Amino acid sequence: MEGTLLIVGGGLTESADEVFSALIERAGGPQSRFAFIVTASGSGPDETYRSYRDDFVRLGVPEDHCVLIPLYAEHVRDERGYNAFTGDADGLCELLEGVKGVWFTGGDQYFTAGCFLRKDGSDTRLLAKLREIYANGGVIGGSSAGAAIMSEVMIGDGNNRGVLSRDVVYGYDTYDELCEIDDPCEPLIVTKGLGFFPHGIVDQHFNKRPRLLRIIEACLCNKQNTRMGYAVSEDTALVYHAGTIEVLGSASVYLIDCRNAEKTGNGCYRGLKFGAIQKGDRYELASDTAVFAQESAAQEREFYRDYVTDGIINSPVFDAMIDRYLLRGQKESMYRCEKRDLPYIKGAVLYEAYGETYLVVLKYFKGDKTRGYMGRHASFADVEVEIDTVKIRL
Repeated sequence: MEGTLLIVGGGLTESADEVFSALIERAGGPQSRFAFIVTASGSGPDETYRSYRDDFVRLGVPEDHCVLIPLYAEHVRDERGYNAFTGDADGLCELLEGVKGVWFTGGDQYFTAGCFLRKDGSDTRLLAKLREIYANGGVIGGSSAGAAIMSEVMIGDGNNRGVLSRDVVYGYDTYDELCEIDDPCEPLIVTKGLGFFPHGIVDQHFNKRPRLLRIIEACLCNKQNTRMGYAVSEDTALVYHAGTIEVLGSASVYLIDCRNAEKTGNGCYRGLKFGAIQKGDRYELASDTAVFAQESAAQEREFYRDYVTDGIINSPVFDAMIDRYLLRGQKESMYRCEKRDLPYIKGAVLYEAYGETYLVVLKYFKGDKTRGYMGRHASFADVEVEIDTVKIRL
């Protein structure tokens, strides 16, 4: 009996009770046992644990049904002066006896990977026990770094500026050196995650941080040929069970489909397809179908044919742009691709890196299968995307 994953994009604020209540319910209710893995959080493991434990107790879980897994970064000790250091340490698996729900906290996924995976990439005994819990119907959840570790191919770090200006780094061998450099152009790091979610690469903080180019690049450059990206917004949970993805929380989960994509230059991509779902929607993986909670409003809107400044995911104008100009825009108001005979709109954003200025232009195409609606955010499916990047002088 397959379990459930609750993959949270970080920044749980208004939706914390909703997400934790769902985890508790799907794990069998408040009388179940719950484990908290604070490995990624660095210093102060006891304080981090108590904060989450108190949330669960407030939602009805007895305090003695909550357990801290004492596995931390090498430089950390808990209040007892203890650290198990590795998931192969004696006594850790016994702490998971009877546990039905597990929560990975945020922080730095580097620490989690180092503690749960052996040097050769194989599972430690603790990770094997977690897989057993999940396979038997348990719930594995995590936020921020606790979300990143869910996929087999893991994004360890990076941002859009780093994608445009630096080479991809594979593995964590040079990570400590990179962390010593205060550089806003963080290179994309692609490495191995824990692999609970087998259907693509997970990214997080997606509606707040500039990460679209990094997830596209990660999908195209990884050696396992994993070509789907699942990007989760803050205060939002991707809920996966039995081949279906649903959403909890206040924002969106983005579907970044690179299965037919190619990279044609630095920051230039063809054949991308984007989608987005919010609470009330679902995505069926077997049929590759988004099922929306409602239909789009029929009213069409006219607009001036021009670039939409900052028209990229994580921009405040993105949802309105998709709704007004793409989903409901009059086709005669749009640009027209003569080669593909499709209407499209343009978004544009600037990035600076090492004295260079990059203009990134995104073309969003409206095809026969493009559909969606505007709820709290824009939900959409089958939006084809092309991205071109050029250096400019200012």
